[in-house]
Amino acid sequence: MASGEDRISALPEDILHQVFRLLPAHEVVRTCLLARRWRGVWRSVPTLCFTGAKGWGSADRFAQFVDHLLHLRCGGDGPPLDSCHFDFDSDGFMLLPANQRHASNWLWKALPRVRALRLRLRIPEDPGASPPSDMHLFSQHLTRLELVGVGFYGSVVDFTGCPALVELSMDTCDIVVKQLLSPSLKHLRITRCYAQENYRILISLPNLVSLELIEWVQGRIPLLGSLPCLSRAVVVLNESCAVQCSQGRFDSCGDDSDMCDRCYYYYGDPELGPPYDRNNCIFLKGLSEVRDLELSANSDVIVFHRDLRWCPTFTKLKTLLLNDWCLAADHNALMCFLQHSPILEKLTIQLSEGSSDVTEAEGIYKPVGQSVASNCLEIVEIKCANIDSRVHKILKILTTYGIRLEQISVQQTSRIPESGCFNFACTGFC
Repeated sequence: MASGEDRISALPEDILHQVFRLLPAHEVVRTCLLARRWRGVWRSVPTLCFTGAKGWGSADRFAQFVDHLLHLRCGGDGPPLDSCHFDFDSDGFMLLPANQRHASNWLWKALPRVRALRLRLRIPEDPGASPPSDMHLFSQHLTRLELVGVGFYGSVVDFTGCPALVELSMDTCDIVVKQLLSPSLKHLRITRCYAQENYRILISLPNLVSLELIEWVQGRIPLLGSLPCLSRAVVVLNESCAVQCSQGRFDSCGDDSDMCDRCYYYYGDPELGPPYDRNNCIFLKGLSEVRDLELSANSDVIVFHRDLRWCPTFTKLKTLLLNDWCLAADHNALMCFLQHSPILEKLTIQLSEGSSDVTEAEGIYKPVGQSVASNCLEIVEIKCANIDSRVHKILKILTTYGIRLEQISVQQTSRIPESGCFNFACTGFC
C-alpha cells in the first residue's frame, strides 16, 4: 500500500494457511521473500500441493525441490500435514522411469505424516512402473486417500497398514488384483476403473458404510463379500459389464469339460482364482444389508439378472432406485425386489429417454404367487421423458402387487425449457 501498511501480514496465521492451501508448494515457499513476518510461515503450512515440473527448467530441479521440502515437513517430529496433493498427469513427468522412482520415494516420505493424500498420475505403458503398484501402504494418520490414474497389479490392494483410513476414492485406475483389504474403510468410491477379465476383485469390508461403483469400464465387476455395515450404495454399470458366453448364455453353456473359451475364463481358471460365479450370488448378496440403494445399468448387463436366482432378502432397504434394466425378462427384477424388500418405503423407477424397447434377457427369477409389496411402501415414483408402453406395463405390475394408484406418481420431464418438469398422480391406465 502507498502508506506502507502491510495488512496481509497482520492477518492471523490460520488465515494465511488458508491462502497457502490455494497455491502450489513452490509458490508457498516463495512467500518467505515478501516480508519478515512471512519468513517462517510456510514451514507450518498444513497443505502441500505439487503440480509437476513445468516451469522449473528441468525435472531434476523440480525433484530436488520436492525432496528438500518433504524432508523439512515430513522428516521430523512436527505435527502431521492435513493434506498433500501430487498431480503428475498434465506435463508428462511420470513418463520417465527415474521420475517414477522419485514419485514412489515421495509417497513413502509423505504417507506417515499426512491425513489426506491425493495422487493423480497417468498410467504408464509398463504396469510394473506405476507407483504405488502392489505396495502395502503404512500410515497411522492417513484418513482419506484419493487416487487418479494409479495402477495396482498383483494379488491384493492392502490398506491394513492404515488403521485410520476411512475414505478411499479410485478414478480411472487399473485394479488388476484379486482382493481389496481394509478393516477401517467406511466410504469407497470406484469410478471408471479397469479390472481383469479373467477373475473378479473381492470386496469384503467389515466397516464399509457407503459404496459408489460408477461406470465400470472394462473387466468383470467386483465380487461383493460381507458388507454388514453398508448403509448406502450407488451402482452404475454400462455395456462393458455385459459378460456372457460365446453362445449368448450367462449361466454357462455346458459342464466343466465342454465349456466355450469365454465360459472357461468367466467361471475362473484354477490357476487364476476360485470360480466364484457358478452357484452363488456375485453382487446383490453383498448389498443385502443396505438401507438406500441405486442400481442403474445398461439392459445388456446380465450380472444382476443371473443374481436374481439367489436373490437375498433386503431386510433394511427403505429407498430403492432402478432404471430400465429392471424391465427386461417381463419385469423380472422389479417383481423380485418388490417381493424381497419387506420394509421398502420409497421406490423410484428412472426410465431413459428414447426408444421404449427393452433388450430382453432370460428370466431367472420366478415370482412366487401374487405376493404383495411391502406394507411400508408409501410412494412409487416413475420418472420418464415420455409416457410410453413401458410406463403402462409398470403400472400393471405395481397394481398386481397390491400398490394402489394413489401411491404412484409419474414425473414427466421434457427438454423444452418452457415446459420444465411436472408431477401428476395416476387415476387409471389402459
